[in-house]
Amino acid sequence: MKAALRALEYLSWAKSVERSARFNLTASGVVDTVQPWSDDEEARALVESWSGTLSIAELCRRDARLAARERFIETVAARYGVEPSLVTPTLGASLAITHVLMALLRPGDQVIVERPTYEPMHRVPEMLGASVSRLERDVERGWAVRPDRLARLLTSRTRAVILSNLHNPSGVAIDRATLLEVTELAARVGAVVLVDEVYLDYAFPPDPDAAIQPACRVATNCISWSSCTKCFGFSALRAGWIVAGDPDAARVIRAATDYLHGDEPVSTLELGARVLADADRLSAWASRVSSAGQAVVQRWMEGEPRVSWVTPQAGITGCIRLPDLMNDVPFVEHLRDRYDTQVVPGTFFEAPGFIRLSFGVDPAMLEEALANISAALDDLT
Repeated sequence: MKAALRALEYLSWAKSVERSARFNLTASGVVDTVQPWSDDEEARALVESWSGTLSIAELCRRDARLAARERFIETVAARYGVEPSLVTPTLGASLAITHVLMALLRPGDQVIVERPTYEPMHRVPEMLGASVSRLERDVERGWAVRPDRLARLLTSRTRAVILSNLHNPSGVAIDRATLLEVTELAARVGAVVLVDEVYLDYAFPPDPDAAIQPACRVATNCISWSSCTKCFGFSALRAGWIVAGDPDAARVIRAATDYLHGDEPVSTLELGARVLADADRLSAWASRVSSAGQAVVQRWMEGEPRVSWVTPQAGITGCIRLPDLMNDVPFVEHLRDRYDTQVVPGTFFEAPGFIRLSFGVDPAMLEEALANISAALDDLT
């Protein structure tokens, strides 16, 4: 039977590509907190803080779910400085994309989605029958969101504008002023602004006046979502959350939960709340990893004139531009086959001619991997 649902090319590749490369620079999140690559004092302290015995019986009791859900919601709400009624738990940020769009879109609605971006951001609205227009983010403009371009795309049929912050794949941030312009333009046609903020935890604002803010705190027609995966190192939990700026939108999103998973696992809620309670320390560790890796990449860039990037605002990934006319997919295959080094082809993020590189690994290993990339460039230029 012919499949009715189109496969997501990037996720299919990510699940099928061998993970045995000696130098694997594909991860978008930090190494699991309970098993970090570093064994220094801070890393050991993080591991020890998560050691102990779990009560399986407690995590499997249905009568514990309501209290666990309330704790999780209250913890998320406190982090964002919003009312708990605006928060909806979900199973990871990947499901949050479908969760929000299923709640808010109807077939025939127009949706404007940034490009380049993470594949589900435009595939999910297509799957739901929306008409998808694209808001271009150009490397020549530093991958910036340009409100003037958005203004030319908005129509009376526009239901949503979909962005990522930090931008995936580049790691570039959208500042509050730009986001406010976007929300004001969207409001004129009755549209909502949906922002995937799964990477924003790498640069979560310390106060409400910071230049970078979660969208849900910028305007009432905004909705944010994130998870414990990227910055905190708890991908296996599948603990995610959606934060709406408007109570009516929050109610619709909560109602959509019954169509997707009904109830969240008690273990996800309990452990997710614990992760967020320790968010400051986990973020500090991720920032240390990010800074060390980015410094290594920056030094390599200074001696490698054939490539370039827009420096990421935060996080552990960046989008590196290959030499003109070089096809990223064959380059990545050659790099893997000859140098046992794996990166992500930019093509999977609608950025042909680029590679997405993770620098959240041991700095010494990263230096070797970058030398391999230079060697592969020697072979192909």
